[in-house]
Amino acid sequence: MNLFRRIIITLTILSLVLIIAGCSDILDDDSGFNGIQGHITLSNIKIDNSTSITKQSTQISNEKMIRGIDSSSKQEYVKDEIIISFKESADIKQILKKYKLIEKKNIEELNTKLLTGVGTRDIQRIIKELNQEDTIDYAELNRRVKLMAVEPKDPGYMNQKWNYSAISLPEAWALSTGSAKVTVAVIDTGIDLDHPDLKGQLIDGIDMVGDDEDDFPGPDDRNGHGTHVAGIIGATTNNDEGIAGINWNISLMPVKVLPASGKNGNMETISAGIVWAVNRGADIINLSLGASEASKILEEAIEYAYKHNVTVIAASGNYSSDELLYPSQYTQVIGVASIDSYFQLSTFSNYGENLDFVAPGEDIYSTYISKYFRYKYDSGTSMATPHVTGVAALILAKFRAEGENLTPDQIKEELVLTAEDLGESGKDNQYGYGLINAHAALAGAKITQAKVFAGEKLASKIRLKSDLVKVTDNGLYQLSNVEKGNWYIYSWIDLDKPGEEGYDKIDVGDYFGRTSSQVGLGSNTNFEINLITDESFEELEVGN
Repeated sequence: MNLFRRIIITLTILSLVLIIAGCSDILDDDSGFNGIQGHITLSNIKIDNSTSITKQSTQISNEKMIRGIDSSSKQEYVKDEIIISFKESADIKQILKKYKLIEKKNIEELNTKLLTGVGTRDIQRIIKELNQEDTIDYAELNRRVKLMAVEPKDPGYMNQKWNYSAISLPEAWALSTGSAKVTVAVIDTGIDLDHPDLKGQLIDGIDMVGDDEDDFPGPDDRNGHGTHVAGIIGATTNNDEGIAGINWNISLMPVKVLPASGKNGNMETISAGIVWAVNRGADIINLSLGASEASKILEEAIEYAYKHNVTVIAASGNYSSDELLYPSQYTQVIGVASIDSYFQLSTFSNYGENLDFVAPGEDIYSTYISKYFRYKYDSGTSMATPHVTGVAALILAKFRAEGENLTPDQIKEELVLTAEDLGESGKDNQYGYGLINAHAALAGAKITQAKVFAGEKLASKIRLKSDLVKVTDNGLYQLSNVEKGNWYIYSWIDLDKPGEEGYDKIDVGDYFGRTSSQVGLGSNTNFEINLITDESFEELEVGN
């Protein structure tokens, strides 16, 4: 009995030791810290559809608190500011005195000045009077610029709104719509070579199956799966036909490795398809397929692609398992799981330790092969994967347009540092690094560029109540030098460059957010930052 009791006591002590050991990192992080800390994530533009009413309503409420503006106010110009260009003969001081205006800024290269001091006077009347002055070239309102979200004209685009909006794609299209110099190999069941929404995007491909089980030799698709995947990545856009692709300009390489049945694929054929695509100039490979067991030949093919700077993106699987399929399990591959329109992991989606990202994968509308209906809805991690592939292609196109190239690791890093963190803070097994954010990735709005600070908003200025600190690559921040009291915590990514209008100010086109309530020392608070798109947003200065 004594021996039994000793065993029980020993096991109890051991259990406590294990529990404490498992929590030691958290204890070490918190011990002795009396500031304010937490986690920040970049948020995508909130979708507006019937399946996400709760999420949308919450966001509207948060925006009103964060921005501190009346959303009904739609002023199209900056209040109290006039842009004016003087002739060389102008007596500027005399004019400023006459109209009781003050010089705020000067752009010498354009011979213009930004004036303020209108106050409660009628700004339109003042501008009219200024334009009647002989020594003034022109005077005008300082009109607001709205961040444009591009809306394709394809009739089927309305059926793509939820999934494209969920990854901030319309906003990203204002920055890039892709390039035909970027080649994506769709290694799948082939692609419909005569599809009106795809044939203009296709380059030479190959049939690796070679069994001629139907009357369509070559990489023509007789199953529909590969065609559906290809349409998401790069259907022709603004052609008054069907749908919009993530890339309006792209080169799609059809590599057929699965027969018309979509079954009986094998590792040798898929691996040979990967090598073939790499050798013929593919930049990115989409693999919306997988197997439950590892394969040496597949692993070597993936390694071959990686060594040749080809980015491989693969589906996690549709078996509701906590193990990813291969090749998405490999570290050189970007593994993708599926979410629904509630931003929850799809019930069918595989997940696991090596998962990298999630993307929309339910009720995705895209191209199809039937002569009776060339478009259809489909669901699966097969549909989520081309969303990531498409955005990766946009990133590569943008960098190449600027004279740079990216390795697979660099493309992944661009996606990691701009993803919207879902689930537990930081990388987790269900959502990986999170939901891709196409706009943030193209705009270079990386979480590591975010500044965090405690502050008090007074009119158009946020007065600092702490130091400005940076955010770690996993979204964590710590404010140690904070004034006593309760303050809002703000975070901001300034996307304006030095010398540009709006630089060093919080304005439209920046990412910005605030805690929903004031917090004090010792608080641990998480919040998100959003892209400012509302043209009525009043710019804010940050300082002491």
